[in-house]
Amino acid sequence: MHCYFNLVSAQETIVDDEGLEVANLDEACALARKAIAEMVRDGVGELAHWRGWGLEARDASGAVLFTIGFDAAVTTPDREAEAQVAAEPVAEVEGGLAYDQAA
Repeated sequence: MHCYFNLVSAQETIVDDEGLEVANLDEACALARKAIAEMVRDGVGELAHWRGWGLEARDASGAVLFTIGFDAAVTTPDREAEAQVAAEPVAEVEGGLAYDQAA
């Protein structure tokens, strides 16, 4: 089955136009969790900046299969590190915050 993995919040959707072929719903869910974990690990998905966002899987017809929130997909040590980072002052860079430039 073909799945599309969109980044979603209450105000915005970043659409996956390509999608991936997966064997079943379990594989799609595992891929979604892995993608979120990689984004967080690589700094792209710092929870302080992506709070309220999730990764939504849709099938080829557009039906929502599931949504995984960034908060739900991150382990406890990651959340503790995020809390410490969130308590530190955020430095702005020319042209906005770093995650604005990555997105």
